[in-house]
Amino acid sequence: MVYFIVAFAAAYFGSSAAAGAEPEADRVCFSTAETREKILAHGLSEPFRAMRSAASRSQAEAIGVKLCRWSEELVYEINLLRRDGHVIHVFVNAKTGQVMGPRNEH
Repeated sequence: MVYFIVAFAAAYFGSSAAAGAEPEADRVCFSTAETREKILAHGLSEPFRAMRSAASRSQAEAIGVKLCRWSEELVYEINLLRRDGHVIHVFVNAKTGQVMGPRNEH
């Protein structure tokens, strides 16, 4: 019985992980050093300013930011911790600083 449960869980989580990875196949995130280079080379907005703005707008605490190339566009993926304990991911256009939208609002 335990073997069946473990096998079912492995199959379920393995298939959902593979299904969840497909939409993000064209997203590549950069290291800190690469991010600094891209900010200077492309004249991108400051990540701290984007993070602070997104946190204020969402009434959440900023816990992280990273620069990613997503479908030939440079975006900041900002991780925010809401007061109810949920982590949300907000995407901001790195060039303009405009919010592209949250990835998970609930």
